[in-house]
Amino acid sequence: MILKKKINNIDKTYSDMIKQFPISELKPFEIFKSLFCQNNYIIYEAQENNQDIGYIIIVEDNKDKFIWVDYLAVFKEFHSKGFGSSILNKLKEQYKDFNGCYLEVEKPDKNNPNTIRRINFYKKHGAVKLPVDYYYPNKTGCLPMDLYYIPYNKTEINNILYVIKQVFNFLHKDIENIDEIYKRIKIL
Repeated sequence: MILKKKINNIDKTYSDMIKQFPISELKPFEIFKSLFCQNNYIIYEAQENNQDIGYIIIVEDNKDKFIWVDYLAVFKEFHSKGFGSSILNKLKEQYKDFNGCYLEVEKPDKNNPNTIRRINFYKKHGAVKLPVDYYYPNKTGCLPMDLYYIPYNKTEINNILYVIKQVFNFLHKDIENIDEIYKRIKIL
């Protein structure tokens, strides 16, 4: 498995995102496109034997040495074959000098077993739920989610609110009420 930086044709990626992510978690295409033009918003294509099997989209913070996963997906025809694990392992290998990786994860819902499956998937890769009352900003307000962290080099997390603020200012600057949403987020 290789992770290869995508340098063009983001339409295919966004087309798949529409199929795999709830609309409440998607950025409008124009915002997605403008983020893609920034150096620290990176789309990696996951490839196995020269075939695209999925992607991971991250915010790379070289100053504070963390990454923030914006989206992670394996194409439907490759689900349940271990490729999601391969992507996370490659990411960790590639960013081995970074402190760790933040992940926004849906709240567990016993009526939707996929939420619990995804949480268990991240935990299997060392993710720990952070003690924060977290909200994902979107055009209609915000979505309660959990924030997880996979440590690479630094297990102790300081300044969670600082990291969230940095990421919000970058990823969600188009959201008019972003400051109000940020103020709702509390350390537990």
